[in-house]
Amino acid sequence: MTETSTEELCRRYRRLYVPAIADVLDDAGMWHQVMNEILPLTMDMTVAGAAYTALGRPERSTDRSIRLGARMIDEISAGEIAVFDCSDDRTVGHWGELLTNGALARGGVGAVIDGGVRDTNAILDLSFPVFCKFRAARDAKGRWNVVDMQSPVICGGVLVRPGDIIVGDADGVVVVPREHAEAVLVEAERTVEVETEIRSRVNGGEPVGRLYQQYERF
Repeated sequence: MTETSTEELCRRYRRLYVPAIADVLDDAGMWHQVMNEILPLTMDMTVAGAAYTALGRPERSTDRSIRLGARMIDEISAGEIAVFDCSDDRTVGHWGELLTNGALARGGVGAVIDGGVRDTNAILDLSFPVFCKFRAARDAKGRWNVVDMQSPVICGGVLVRPGDIIVGDADGVVVVPREHAEAVLVEAERTVEVETEIRSRVNGGEPVGRLYQQYERF
């Protein structure tokens, strides 16, 4: 059987929603795949793509020659999502307008930041999905710097490896390990179909308790 391409996987994941994917991962024994405290800038933002990871740490130097953040954006590929491990720094905006424009120009589809975002209105004007913990006006220059790229990171308490599938919506962000992405997708699509059927039957007046018993997942 031919393996589904990452592009096709992400196209189909975009049609789903995070809680359904999280339920499937739970059923498969992967209990820790939903990021903690990371939410979209606006509730209508959705995203699905492959992770391009970056690790950053507090860095007091202002020497731009050692900063990897701009180079990371230059190397991001179409369909990828920038995923930042900010090392628990809570002082700066780790993502802003310039990084957003750079990612857009290279076909990036979103950013998931385990830290702060600034230039919020400019990002919203660009209709670029960004998920983060907080907003902060301080510039990262002289305070924080990307020190590694495309290595495993921790974002929102979840291990993220380059190429893992990231899906985000109003409920948060879920990480699907790349080696399980196709199987999880198929089961999540089935889950959505079942939930749609249940919703229709509830709206038709059937007792919720009886439907819980009828459908194994519930």
